[in-house]
Amino acid sequence: MNQAPLDDGPLTRVAHPVRFPAGTGAGQRHADRRDVIVTAHVRELGAAVDALPLELAEISATGAFVASDLLLPVGAAVELTFTIPGLGDPVRAEGRIVRVQYRGTQPGMGVLFERMTPDDRARLRTFTAWN
Repeated sequence: MNQAPLDDGPLTRVAHPVRFPAGTGAGQRHADRRDVIVTAHVRELGAAVDALPLELAEISATGAFVASDLLLPVGAAVELTFTIPGLGDPVRAEGRIVRVQYRGTQPGMGVLFERMTPDDRARLRTFTAWN
């Protein structure tokens, strides 16, 4: 399967690691978010294991919340591939774990998208703007 190169331009590059405080981190978000229930294939970059199907609970053009009891450490580099109904082709993004939520109603990981194609980012912006 041929995959388009990921964009590493100014809209996708992060100058320094982002650390969200405990809780939602809503005060530091820079894009509209939307609640979803979408399966994403998540793979830790550099790891010798296949991608695992995990659930996305929130999505934006700049990141996602992966709901999971399986938690990677803050700073881990990951690749996510997922399809959102109505958006057509799968979205592929590379990013970093910026927040880990161990307790509460939904354990999981906040992922900041660092690289994706401009088309995928535009489709996510359109999707999150619907609500």
